[in-house]
Amino acid sequence: MFRYRMEGTEYALVDEHDQIHWAGEEIAVAFTYCPGEQGIEGTLHKHGSPEKVNAWAEKTRKKLVDAGHLDMANEIIVVSGKISLEDLNKIIEISGYVGAWYKRLQKEA
Repeated sequence: MFRYRMEGTEYALVDEHDQIHWAGEEIAVAFTYCPGEQGIEGTLHKHGSPEKVNAWAEKTRKKLVDAGHLDMANEIIVVSGKISLEDLNKIIEISGYVGAWYKRLQKEA
């Protein structure tokens, strides 16, 4: 299982043997957000490098729009920057946590 920890000022994605697989000063998460859905309101798709996560989101949105699914394309959200380590690890470990986290972020804004 993977988790994040801080290495100085960088987020580091590590495995169960503490081997680092990625590290960076900022982090991004891409997810589908469907407020009001029964049960899980958010589904995590990607996390890690903001550049790679944003590239994935743009490519996926374009494919969805080209296929006539504008509503689905608009449900893809990317949040990047500084995310608390506790929330970040919950986002990657707990199904649906990203939706509850994003809802809380919107209320705090």
